[in-house]
Amino acid sequence: MNPEPDIVLFTIPLCPKCVAVKRHVSEISKERPDLTVKELNMLTNMGLALRHGFLTVPAILVRGIPLKGVVSKQTIIDKRSNE
Repeated sequence: MNPEPDIVLFTIPLCPKCVAVKRHVSEISKERPDLTVKELNMLTNMGLALRHGFLTVPAILVRGIPLKGVVSKQTIIDKRSNE
């Protein structure tokens, strides 16, 4: 059984706001290769997104903690550290 990823990023194609958050998540994953990251298309994973209260993108789950909208890299790191 695969464990849940540390960071799950919900995006949609052509989302301009998603680009910045994708960049933050990419930088974090390069700095912390021990973290698992998964990007999901919200349009094809709407059920999962709705279970976490996500109606808009970008949206992120950081170890189960939901973050909505464009968030800073530091916010993602802080949530990841609050285990």
